[in-house]
Amino acid sequence: MAQLEAIIPVKDRGELQQCVESLLAAIAITKITICDGGSSDLECLNYLHEIAKNDRICVLRLQQEGFNKSKLLNYAIACSSNELLLISDADIIWNQAALNVVTSTVNVSTICCVAEVEESQPSTVALTRDRYTYNISIDSDRALVEIIPWSQVEQFRPGCGLICASRNTLISLGGYKEIFTGWGWEDQDLLMRAKLLGIKVEVAGKVIHLSHSDAIRNRYCNNLEPSQTRNDNIITCLKSLSQGILSGDLQVKVPQLLKPYILDVRLPIL
Repeated sequence: MAQLEAIIPVKDRGELQQCVESLLAAIAITKITICDGGSSDLECLNYLHEIAKNDRICVLRLQQEGFNKSKLLNYAIACSSNELLLISDADIIWNQAALNVVTSTVNVSTICCVAEVEESQPSTVALTRDRYTYNISIDSDRALVEIIPWSQVEQFRPGCGLICASRNTLISLGGYKEIFTGWGWEDQDLLMRAKLLGIKVEVAGKVIHLSHSDAIRNRYCNNLEPSQTRNDNIITCLKSLSQGILSGDLQVKVPQLLKPYILDVRLPIL
């Protein structure tokens, strides 16, 4: 099994300890890189200080006024050293079976994200929120990107942001776009760009999410409703794609994947 480096962006999240412990217990994980966006919570700071002593853990600091998840992820990707990377949230409980299946699915032309995220609290608001996904159809030099409602009603949700990919693949995509504000869609944007650039996106595995209130999601974005920032970020994503911008904002100089498309975008009619 390839050596796997987990990357976790964080700011003031008490759940981080459970996430890290689940990763340290896994055979595949040889390194955990935590990128802290300026935590001020004493419990979180003390834990970050303590785990930084672990040889398998690297704690990066990138002070932020708010919380731009994409900037933290890009910084951690740029600083990463392993050939295979796992993008995690701070409130995910991983298991060996999920890690085995996502790592075995990945290659230089394939990204794998988690298929099912089970909530630790089945009544959580996350399962009642309206959801959207995308459909991309490509015909010669023209691509149509459609945002469509997610129709499935289940006791789990997709783990689009829990991504396993080769480091070179993420760098060739330019990492994440840093143009989004608040919670939502930066992960889908990366997957959409990957598909437009000829990279296959597969789903596999199941993990647990430590459920929490919506107050956590946009605590550094004026406490806006998550659906509002998610919807705004969908618009931002489509505007950027319609301008032909298929690369993220990762500041690493490598050859970029280029596919010149005429891009049409379409939102759902509600």
